[in-house]
Amino acid sequence: MNEPVSAEIPIVFQCNGEALVGIIHRPAIPADIGVVTIIAGGPQYRAGVGRGMVSAARELSSAGVPVLRFDHRGLGDSSGDFLGFEHIADDIQAAVDAFREAVPEVSKVVLWGGCDAASAAMIHGWRIEDAVSLVLGNPWVTTTFTQSAVMRKHYLSRLKEWSFWRKVLRFEYNFTAYAVEGWQKVADKFVRLIRVSDRSVSDETIGDTGNYVNKMLSGLRQFDGPVLFLMSGQSLLSREFDELVNSDVQWHQVYHRSTCSRIDFPDADQTFSDSKSRQAANRAIVDWLVKLRGN
Repeated sequence: MNEPVSAEIPIVFQCNGEALVGIIHRPAIPADIGVVTIIAGGPQYRAGVGRGMVSAARELSSAGVPVLRFDHRGLGDSSGDFLGFEHIADDIQAAVDAFREAVPEVSKVVLWGGCDAASAAMIHGWRIEDAVSLVLGNPWVTTTFTQSAVMRKHYLSRLKEWSFWRKVLRFEYNFTAYAVEGWQKVADKFVRLIRVSDRSVSDETIGDTGNYVNKMLSGLRQFDGPVLFLMSGQSLLSREFDELVNSDVQWHQVYHRSTCSRIDFPDADQTFSDSKSRQAANRAIVDWLVKLRGN
């Protein structure tokens, strides 16, 4: 069977007075459910990471699924100030509205993103009109607790690996430098604790990210559609997410609802950067959309 022909159409739409730029992947016969991709923060845009978003959109559209890749305010070719993933609900809604106007066959939308784009989808998804499902890759939930717990378990597990001891015997580790760095971290943490004691400030004030993690929990709790987690076995951020879910009762309850599903990719990294992992993740999204259309 020949693959459907897909057109790639540039689009410019408005969000609170700013011009947002995107690309629509429109199959010859569009499905009634489409995908809006959310880009991660930092130096990313609608073609990152490593053009992974482009290949994903093309693969999905070849299966008949319309896709919109877009730059939210302050990133890529879009105008405006970069507000961060906690503040892009208006951008996402504007993108969904523009997408549906350009591809009227689409009546339902799935939000897809990885890292802090997944975090954004969790925070804002419940309030996005026509968003019926979330697909989340290795959500960003880094806090002091999760980072410390994961790193501790990671390095303890390394003690069981022959590759670690081989490097030790070959003097490939600079233990002096590691010791200095470790003591520096201890000293920095001690200074921060003193400052907290002096100022009576919260964890958020000294850089802990608990505030946005709470927003993610609240948003996921309020989103009543099906949610798919795509989790990478080689990602420390994936392990941090699991640490949070397993250690926090509220997260555990929300995450284990019947509406949440999960697929693990043992050999994949944080961004599904290798072709095998990327194709597997794309296939999982296509299968998920087929399932949604059948419900």
